[in-house]
Amino acid sequence: MATVVRAIGPRAILGESPLWDDRSGNLTWVDVDGRQVHRWHWASELVESVTTVGRPGSIALTPDPDTLVLASEQRIGLLHWPSGEVVWKVSLPIIHPTVRLNDGRVSPSGDFWVGTMHVPASDRKFIGSLYRVHPDWTWDLVVDRVGVANGLACTPLGMQWADTLLGRCWLADDDLVAGAPMISGQGAPLIDFQSSNLAGGPDGACMDQAGGTWIACVHGSTLARFEGGTLTEQHELPVRRPTCPTFGGPDLTTMFITTIGGGGNYPVFDDEPDAGRVLVVDSQTRGVPERIFSVG
Repeated sequence: MATVVRAIGPRAILGESPLWDDRSGNLTWVDVDGRQVHRWHWASELVESVTTVGRPGSIALTPDPDTLVLASEQRIGLLHWPSGEVVWKVSLPIIHPTVRLNDGRVSPSGDFWVGTMHVPASDRKFIGSLYRVHPDWTWDLVVDRVGVANGLACTPLGMQWADTLLGRCWLADDDLVAGAPMISGQGAPLIDFQSSNLAGGPDGACMDQAGGTWIACVHGSTLARFEGGTLTEQHELPVRRPTCPTFGGPDLTTMFITTIGGGGNYPVFDDEPDAGRVLVVDSQTRGVPERIFSVG
């Protein structure tokens, strides 16, 4: 993979959930603590922004390019981009006021998987969960007692998820029956950062066409590629805290990586001028298109 060539967009406090829409040629991502959703246009390179009431944890595509699934705080709804209005559809049973929605991704079956986390993560409280939300807005609890639910990716082996605090990734069966949730930390992990000698922890992830999973190693300054659970590549990045990669561009060979800029619960590092912006990498690898959440 080629090196980082530039950075785009404003400096986010906590950049996350980059999402390429090949229908419109836009990259959209969130600044969780900055309470904004940004959209960058490939052709014009202009950036538009929408301010949200709560902290946006993740987004997903819908059949309408101007409407996004928005997971924010404890609720999931539909964000209409031209107006900035959100129609809330479901509130998840999050009883701890310190827990918010985090990483999310649409599965091959069309469900929206989304995790939660306690803030600040440095408290190491395992009171988060992983949910599967169906297009009719019903939901299942898939994994419980999670530290930071992250790393969602649709691998050839199944739906991958990570607990950043444990430094491991597991596979979750897309056909899991509601009422029988897994417990974070149980079962053999697909990926273990410690045994792979990777610094930091697994944050956001995406897939390439060859079946590889790319994972941002937050607090580890690294982007790692795994295939079938085996580390195949690792690339040093010019920031300590990359958060999530995605493939985009007209041929899906450009990689975009969101990062943490700092502020609030996160320190600011003066030697990282591009921290918080989206890193752009001309990749030698082709990605796969994002799946669409076909809302009912």
